[in-house]
Amino acid sequence: MPLPFIAILRGGYTGENVISRQSAGTMMDALDKSRYEAVFVSVEKAAWTCERADGTPLAFDRGAFTADRGNGHERFAAALVAIHGTPGEDGKLQGYLDMLNVPYQTGGVLNMALTMSKYATTGLLRQMGFPVAGSVLLRRDETDMEQRALDVAGIPCFVKPDNSGSSLGISKVKSKEALKAALDLAFSEADSVMCEAFVQGRELTCGVIRLNGVVQALPICEIRTSHEFFDYEAKYHAADTQEIVPAPIPDAVTAIVQARSEEIYRALQCNGMVRVDHFWKEGQGDGTEVVTIEVNTVPGFSPASIFPKMLNAAGIGVPKAVNTLVADLVLSRVLNGSPQRHRGHREEY
Repeated sequence: MPLPFIAILRGGYTGENVISRQSAGTMMDALDKSRYEAVFVSVEKAAWTCERADGTPLAFDRGAFTADRGNGHERFAAALVAIHGTPGEDGKLQGYLDMLNVPYQTGGVLNMALTMSKYATTGLLRQMGFPVAGSVLLRRDETDMEQRALDVAGIPCFVKPDNSGSSLGISKVKSKEALKAALDLAFSEADSVMCEAFVQGRELTCGVIRLNGVVQALPICEIRTSHEFFDYEAKYHAADTQEIVPAPIPDAVTAIVQARSEEIYRALQCNGMVRVDHFWKEGQGDGTEVVTIEVNTVPGFSPASIFPKMLNAAGIGVPKAVNTLVADLVLSRVLNGSPQRHRGHREEY
């Protein structure tokens, strides 16, 4: 009997394409080849293509989401989405897969579409009672954009494309004179831009994963960089960036960050591997105040990325995480015939 046929979706339409391919490679390397047969499905604007890990191309039908591995065209049993940004992190691929009844490891359409917008995410979290920074959403060609940003976010502030990743187009603005250039840069990446109040503190990020139906926060990572913030250069090229796992912070703060991250994961109906970013306002108030900044529903998964480091620190490791996620997807298809009815509702081993 043929092994379950797994598609690892990679590529995408943004500058994160190269990171996506590295993340997909990590997933491919981790999969148990005695249990699953996996191939890459590369999603590009020009075309979608399918190939084995060694580069051998396979006949592929995008309309049916099928490929021929030697037995005629077969629909994939499950998909691992490794695309950062559109169309893998904004709900588009999830809707496509739902219509074809192919289970996948991320959150569903609503979760992904919502969390792709930084402003919508923090706005909903604020409404739910989670501490977040003040922010305002600006759209291209609006009048008085700079004044609105100053009124809500103030100086210093962060200017961010509302729906991009890997810190592309983000600026830390420390003067009124620098605000226009920061807005122009952000608008070069997106049609809407969020200006967010600056939060002074230590940058912490916490991974959360659902394995065998149980939501689990991972050891926290503290990010230290000589850059003004954790920008693209600091993430992928700077030699002095430190990603310390587990973070050297008080136990009380660790408990707050992990509990907060799990609560947000559940509140936003996340699934699979998610990273929640926070700032700990060390030395302010009672010393345990934490502000949530962002939710990443398809976090980087390259060998140099933070999420694999947190999995290793938790004693889970990348192979166990990936194979358990895939086993759950394959089981959901067998038991229910629908990815959405099974996903995210069972909280037991």
